[in-house]
Order: sequence, then C-alpha cells, then structure tokens
Amino acid sequence: MATEHRPHSPSEAEPSSAKEDPGARRRGAGGKLRLPRRRPLREGVLAAFGRSLAVARRNSKSAGSDPVNAVHEYRKALRRARAVVSLLTPALGRRAARGVTRHLRDAFRTTSAFRDADILLQTLSSVPPVPEEDLARHTLQVGLELEQRRTRRETAETLAIGIEALSSLKGALEILLDPVFSGQDLEKGLIRSRRRERRALESARRSGDMADLHEWRKRIKELRYELELLASTGSRELKKREKALGELAKDLGEVTDLWVLAREIERRGNESQIPPASPMVSRIRSLATGRSSELLERGTGLFEEDPRHFARQVVAERG
Repeated sequence: MATEHRPHSPSEAEPSSAKEDPGARRRGAGGKLRLPRRRPLREGVLAAFGRSLAVARRNSKSAGSDPVNAVHEYRKALRRARAVVSLLTPALGRRAARGVTRHLRDAFRTTSAFRDADILLQTLSSVPPVPEEDLARHTLQVGLELEQRRTRRETAETLAIGIEALSSLKGALEILLDPVFSGQDLEKGLIRSRRRERRALESARRSGDMADLHEWRKRIKELRYELELLASTGSRELKKREKALGELAKDLGEVTDLWVLAREIERRGNESQIPPASPMVSRIRSLATGRSSELLERGTGLFEEDPRHFARQVVAERG
C-alpha cells in the first residue's frame, strides 16, 4: 500500500476544481491537534481527540464534491486521533488502547484503495522520464488514472460508513481515561512513543528494508502528532521539534513511495499489465536507497536525549 502525503496535482482524469477549492485549504488548516487553553489537561486531551473525529466526519460529508482532499484530510484526522490514543496508552492500559485503536485503524484502512492510485501517480511524476521507458510509463499512468476514476465514485459512501463506526469513540475514551490524568501520564506516553521510534529506527538501519523504513516513518509521524498537540500551548523550541519531525516524516514518505512504485511496476510487468520495465525499477530503487541512507543518518541525530530525558523536556516545554 502506498504511503500518504500531500494530494497530487490533478491529472486530466480529475477536475481542476479539486485543486482550486478554497474551502479545502480551510479544512486542512483546521485539522491540527491543539490543547485548548485554560482547560484541565484531561479535558483538553479528550477535546483534541474529539476534534480529530469531527474533522474526519466533516471531510466524509464533503467527499462527493472534493474526493481527493476529503480522503486525504480524513486519513490525517484519523492518524491524529490514533496518535492521541498512543500518547494515552500507559494511562489507558494496553488492552483498552488497543480496542480504541482497532476501530480507528479499520476506518482508516477502508480508504487505502482511494489513496494508492493518487500517491503512485504523484510519485511517478516525480521520477524524471527516460525515452526508452516511455511505453511502460505511459501504460502504467493510464492504468492508474482508470483506477483513480473508479475508486472515487465510491469515496463518499465508504467514508460515511467509516465515520459511522467511530461515532461512539469519544464517549468511550472519556469513560476509559483516568479522571486524575496528569502531566506524569503524558511523560510516560512520550517515553513509550520515543522508545518505539528508536527501535524502529534501529531496525531500519540494520536491515535497510523498505518495510522497516516505513515502520520507522509511522513512528515518526505518531511522535510528531503528539508533539503537535503539546506544542500548541508550548515553547518556541517545542514547536521547532515538531516541525523537524514533520519535515522528516514528509521526506521519508517520498522515499517509501518510491519503493512502493518500484514494487508496483515490477508486479504489473510480471503480470503483463505493462511492458517489462526492469531498468526503470532498478533506477527508482537506486534513487530510493540513496535518499533513505541520508534520512536514516538525519533521524539518528535528530534528538540526542534518551527517551526519559526527551519526555521530561517536552512536558516542561509544554508550559
């Protein structure tokens, strides 16, 4: 499955109005995790979780008029909600957190087919064309555009079903979260997230495997959204940390999408859906390998602190 970042520019198969819709920009800007000021911590965290679900619901209703942006923002909202649950896991307990996360993950996965063609087309456009690969490239592009059209007809219905399954989650989280939730619980959640990110990084460095790199990216995004929540009322330094994580996650997404594109080209060639394109596959993988090495090095030096020091500092900078 392709990873997720910005929606690609509309192709000929897609109305230009999706790109130009000013309401889409407003919806995207309103989706960030924020802690309401002058409210107790527990109440603020629950409000941020509920707001993410509300953003997902709003985008599910706009899918008919703007399916590209709706799916993109719906998925980001669910990622943010999952990050909140991850941060709360030590306070909730693993079993309870797993139950909430399962519902969010199921609603997220129903949209995968809608994003795959979009991301593959966007990634293909980022690879410089080579004349001898023109036939395979053109055949792949046409096939992806047809899939894009087909899946978009089903977008509104699928998002509506997905959001309906999440209608009771905010109430469930209110019941599950300890009434005395405190900054110490935040610290425990951050320690857990940072340790998960470090383990994923080490696995990616050892193996160099795309699946491990993608897992590290997921942990980076999770930690980034947690810092987004806390930086909303925090110091300038904390906001810089969140921005650095966001930029790293974006760059990692571009690399993992190159790997997914290479795998998809190889699969379609083996199944005779497109002309064989081994040179293009090798070229894309070589490009991805070079970029991933640089990003692994960048991620290693991003934060010097151990998980406990990192978590204490973030909580202190939250204000």
